[in-house]
Amino acid sequence: MNPVESLGSAHQDNVLFRAANLSVSREEKSVSSHWLGEVASVHVFLLVSYPFIRIFSQGSAEEFAHSRPGVAAASAWVNSRTRRLLDITVAALALLLLSPLMALCWVLVRRSSPGPVLFRQLRAGRNGKEFALYKFRSMRIESRVPAGHTVLGDSRITPAGAFLRRYKMDELPQFWNVLKGDMSLVGPRPKLAHHDGLCLPCRPGLTGQATLAFRHEERMLLEIPRTEVEQFYASVLKPIKAALDINYMENATFLSDVRLLGQTFFRCIRCSTDARRELLALLERYAPHEIGVLREEPRTPLPSFLPELTSDLVGDLDDAA
Repeated sequence: MNPVESLGSAHQDNVLFRAANLSVSREEKSVSSHWLGEVASVHVFLLVSYPFIRIFSQGSAEEFAHSRPGVAAASAWVNSRTRRLLDITVAALALLLLSPLMALCWVLVRRSSPGPVLFRQLRAGRNGKEFALYKFRSMRIESRVPAGHTVLGDSRITPAGAFLRRYKMDELPQFWNVLKGDMSLVGPRPKLAHHDGLCLPCRPGLTGQATLAFRHEERMLLEIPRTEVEQFYASVLKPIKAALDINYMENATFLSDVRLLGQTFFRCIRCSTDARRELLALLERYAPHEIGVLREEPRTPLPSFLPELTSDLVGDLDDAA
């Protein structure tokens, strides 16, 4: 092959090589463009559909939350920083201003019977987290029941304890629980840690809607025949309490908390009540078909069966010792 033919052949091979590279380059660009187009399409789809995905996912989450027993959609107020600041301020002032009264309670408990002045018990708080709740002891320590609840006229209550319980002064140490962050001023009452109840999405409170409605629960149970007390409590009172607590958590505001605190203060001072009338009003509103369970005549004496209530029922009742 002469140099001219060799040069021509080399030129031809170079041209063919460039053409092949150009073809491959075009194919790569086509594939790359197609791939980028797919990615861009997915991004555009997600961008456009994101608000709808958020709406439907939130709805599903809310449906799931409501499908779980004891879970309520809490209002923004119950877990707000403003409310926590209010709790801290009021609790600190209460501990300061009520310190002389708490000192008097301390002396009364100390002189009433041997044992510690403060009663400590584990309760379930926000999201089921346990904490130690404090009260002034109102019972003789050697006779406290494991379930932790006492009944009207129980002989285990000391005279000083009966006085403190009547005016709710045994609850004063719980301002320390509020200051620590275990509790709030207003909210559902904390239940015993080993008993099922509402899984609270907010801190439990010193007072609340259910607390006020069933403040004289021990007297209310006197209006129910002995053989039906347990069934009545489990099927009627517990659902009413849960409904009141859920209603509070879903609709709580600053004004509703102020109103409940004011009602609590005046009811603690007044202390007089007609438990039968209050129970009748609750049944007429929430369970009218259960009104027939009440005794025909008001029951004022303390029946002997109340201290014999089973530990399951006693443990579900609100406050202890």
